[in-house]
Amino acid sequence: MRLETQKMNRHLSTEGIVLRKTDFNEADRIVTVLTRDHGKIDCIAKGARRIKSKFCGRLELFCHIKLTGFQGRDLVTLDEVNLITPFPQGQSLEQHRVLFTLAESTHKLIHAHQHIDGAYPLLVETLEALRETTKHDALLYAYLIRLLTLTGFLPSWNHCALCDATFHASLPIFVRLGDAHAVCGNCKTPADRLLNAGIPQWISHMQRVPMAESLKVASAEGQRNEVWNWLKEVLQNILTYPLKTEEFLVG
Repeated sequence: MRLETQKMNRHLSTEGIVLRKTDFNEADRIVTVLTRDHGKIDCIAKGARRIKSKFCGRLELFCHIKLTGFQGRDLVTLDEVNLITPFPQGQSLEQHRVLFTLAESTHKLIHAHQHIDGAYPLLVETLEALRETTKHDALLYAYLIRLLTLTGFLPSWNHCALCDATFHASLPIFVRLGDAHAVCGNCKTPADRLLNAGIPQWISHMQRVPMAESLKVASAEGQRNEVWNWLKEVLQNILTYPLKTEEFLVG
């Protein structure tokens, strides 16, 4: 019992990215933050909706913040929040569409208090890349593929998930939409979907390299569209419903 109490009530200091915010009571706000050290956490900022609040302008979506607080049973009560990088300014409509999709997919694929190695630096790296690149759809797909890989939903695509045979560019490769496994022709079922040439290699590459490196790989619009179509189906199978921001997606 003592250990449980100690776990539920502890001081917390870390940095993170704001993924979600919800008004609570008359003056408070609950924010969901993907943190560097503690995974995804839900925080309550008391009085955050007041005009003279100390949190004013610091808990907007996608703000990169440094925070301190007190971990309670369910929520972290925020004590202090300092901006590292504010909400991205001067973004185009396409960039905003990508931002909201990043936030929703990250929030849905990572559970509360779940720490996924590599997820936080991936999000930071992606937000930095979004400021520079014009390949918004490729950035989004690369992020989703990396996040699905880190969370364990997307196995490695350089070999068959069933018989472990190494893939070769000359052989047909199929995707199982129910679990995102890539399988060879010997292991496929009638429900599995044949992938166009080059796509498995592209996905395998994006699973392994940093975000900036993945954006250097050229891909045809038809390939990107095909990847997005099966990514949507995979996400819907995992979440049991489509992303709410789907109508805003580029590609």
